[in-house]
Amino acid sequence: MASFTPYQTLLVASLALWLAPLMLMWARYDLMPHAKELFLALLFTPILLVDELLLAFDASPQWYFLVGTFSCMPVVIATLLSIAIARLMLERQRFNPLLIWLPAIIAMAAQIPMLLFSTELKSTLLHGPVLGQLGQWWPVYALAALVHFMVLYVAIVVEQRIADYDTHLSEQVVDVQFYRMSAAMKAFGGLITLAFVGLVLTLLVAFNLLPLASWRSLSNVSYYLLFTLLCWVMTERRSYSPSPINYALLKKNNFSDSLLRDTLARAEKALIEHKAYKHIGLRIREFSTVAGVDPNVLAVATHKLLNRNFRAFVFHYRLEYAKNVLMHSDVKVSAVARRLGFDSEKFLSNMFVKYIQQMAKDEKAQDPQDDLKLP
Repeated sequence: MASFTPYQTLLVASLALWLAPLMLMWARYDLMPHAKELFLALLFTPILLVDELLLAFDASPQWYFLVGTFSCMPVVIATLLSIAIARLMLERQRFNPLLIWLPAIIAMAAQIPMLLFSTELKSTLLHGPVLGQLGQWWPVYALAALVHFMVLYVAIVVEQRIADYDTHLSEQVVDVQFYRMSAAMKAFGGLITLAFVGLVLTLLVAFNLLPLASWRSLSNVSYYLLFTLLCWVMTERRSYSPSPINYALLKKNNFSDSLLRDTLARAEKALIEHKAYKHIGLRIREFSTVAGVDPNVLAVATHKLLNRNFRAFVFHYRLEYAKNVLMHSDVKVSAVARRLGFDSEKFLSNMFVKYIQQMAKDEKAQDPQDDLKLP
């Protein structure tokens, strides 16, 4: 049996790497709200290596019809991952999947001229160096540039969506450390870099400014590896909190004062009756259901009436509880910190000091509803 060449070995190893997120996906499918889109993205990822496999394993001409057929797949996969991210961060009514699909639809339409290439052209595209000759190979360069640009656009939109989600996380969860999307943010940052480099590289090769014969292979393998990594990151075991909050409502209040006061009163009553402030990982969606209020109205009410976000609203009661426990028992600060989900004893101590200082200011002003700013 003939041994593999280094390039064949690289491709086989890359396909073996793909099995890791696939097995994780299989094990955790029912636990992930974004499972369908993530599974499709993962399933499509090996298609990026079709041209490389045909070349590396010297496929017969009967398979040449596949050459260049899947050039638009990076945009399709990026779009599926974009929808998966949206499902993680936003409740269904807060995004439109059809609009997210627009870049992929454009890329698939641009793919059509490549499908009409003759077998001879596809053989040259597979084996020969496609360098310069813009007049002959413009469909290849145009499609490649468009794909890179669309991936760049999708990745920038996703990164901005993640940043916006993290910025407003305190509006809808208490223990933000459980819900941040740091790893996904970094991975999509890598996709932005790859797409930008790919776009520049394509233009340099198209205008014969860079004699890099393997530019298409380099692009295909790089996208394959990065999308595999992205799928792997997005299968991590974690807590999810799709936000029900329309953040625009926080700036322009469309609710009456009576509704806001009634909502806040019901929320405070439910928080005390159910001792919801003890619930680690509390989300505004589940709390609003228990309290019988609308999460958007509650978010606006805490802002307008208390000048706090949802996290600070619950922290007020957590710190009151911590104060009572520490003052009337011998329980250690570290034990109370763990019970209430604080990051550490030092974090609770710092919050407690700030809370006492703020209470002193409130008492001096004789206004218990004065500003209480908690991180």
